[in-house]
Amino acid sequence: MRSIAAFVLCAALVMFAGCQSVGYGENSMLSSPIFDDSQPRPLRDRIATSLSYPDKTMFFLVVDDIPPRADLNLRAIGCERGGDGRLVVTASVQNQGADFVPAIELLTGDRGAFRVAAIVTTANGGRERVDAVMPVPLTVRASVTLRLPPTQAAASQVTRIDVIADPDYIVPDPFRENNALSWRGTMAADSAACTVVR
Repeated sequence: MRSIAAFVLCAALVMFAGCQSVGYGENSMLSSPIFDDSQPRPLRDRIATSLSYPDKTMFFLVVDDIPPRADLNLRAIGCERGGDGRLVVTASVQNQGADFVPAIELLTGDRGAFRVAAIVTTANGGRERVDAVMPVPLTVRASVTLRLPPTQAAASQVTRIDVIADPDYIVPDPFRENNALSWRGTMAADSAACTVVR
């Protein structure tokens, strides 16, 4: 039994007699980012996950790297005269993009898909801003008409109205030239007419 153990020990010594241990710094043919910090580490792509709405993932892993794109088109603006004579601005917005706009937390603290703002200028040079939020998601090719709050100025005093959709740049909209409409003129005291259609 002792002779077998001695034979195995001698065979192991003979086998490892020619081996040497060389560090990675001395041997330029071998490199490992685990042991040698001088070698550049390979870049690994981060696994993209999504827990937001709309969920365009498969088992929470992003399927494609195409960023969402929506195209808000401010199709028309109009005016109404309230019972107390104040002006009410309406805006018709359509999503002409490839993705729908989800309802998220906006910069104003409201939850909505986007905001529409109107700046009303009166004959004496006064300016007033009113806005409304689209509270639900806006699907693709859908149109919505938002009714903004009434202005403090009477309809007969208004000479200019500038309306812009998504003034906070929340929606990934690459075409911003169709997000604004303006109207100039005068309105009668008994009616409000400021219709502008794109």
